Amino acid sequence: MHAFSGGPAGTMGPRETGWKFEPRPPVGRGVVDMSVSTSSSSSPSKQRRGALSLVLVASMLGTPMAAFAATPEDPSIVAAAVKQAALAIAPPNSNIVLGTTSGVQYMQACQGPLAVLISGQAPYEQAAVHCPSPAWVLYLTVNIAQSQMVAVAAGPIAAGQAINPTDITLKEEPVSLFAGRHVYFDASQIIGANATMSLQKGTIISSDDISEPVMVTAGQTVTVEVISGGVEVSIDAVAGETGRIGDTVLFTNPSSGRRFSALITADGPVVKLQS
Repeated sequence: MHAFSGGPAGTMGPRETGWKFEPRPPVGRGVVDMSVSTSSSSSPSKQRRGALSLVLVASMLGTPMAAFAATPEDPSIVAAAVKQAALAIAPPNSNIVLGTTSGVQYMQACQGPLAVLISGQAPYEQAAVHCPSPAWVLYLTVNIAQSQMVAVAAGPIAAGQAINPTDITLKEEPVSLFAGRHVYFDASQIIGANATMSLQKGTIISSDDISEPVMVTAGQTVTVEVISGGVEVSIDAVAGETGRIGDTVLFTNPSSGRRFSALITADGPVVKLQS
């Protein structure tokens, strides 16, 4: 490193003996301690001119004064410490994203282990990075987002379209995108349902986006399974109304005229009698 000396106004030369910046041997993690010394023969006016020269040089170089005094902290070390602290408190399958670490360059290289305190409310939190020596604190933003595999539209789905296996795929998405909604983690739960609205590719499918498929229509004769204990009997009956999976529909036995209710399932209407 070159030494900068203050000379007469408007000049800097090697003969002058004003302020001199000389590097000392590295300390700790590569820190170079840049000291300021004055010679006994230097006058106060020359000392002031030397200090002004340093300020002007730093200004022209666009470099903070601290850069002449110490080695800056390594951003990768700070980022690693913050990620480790965030992972320690993050739920499983979380994605950790840090905000900008540009402020690290203005911090002197830490001579001890970094301590990180995470605060705030997920997914947007703040990390306070503490250095014991030299003492400094740096704040970074942290995004801790838990993710999970969820059913999404594999391509555009038209309103009213019956959903088939090629229309749905599973994709890992941040939980914050579907928190509080009834979504599907098994694509087979949606197959056969009808889209209640047009869905774009990648849309996370929720119960509001689909309706269960119509299994029976009013006036349709279907086979109803009647289960009593370990005994199962099948009878033909006429549906009194349209029904989807999960609906309870009224049926009529055409042979006896008797009316009864049956639960509509994916396998058809079912009546479970108490044994």
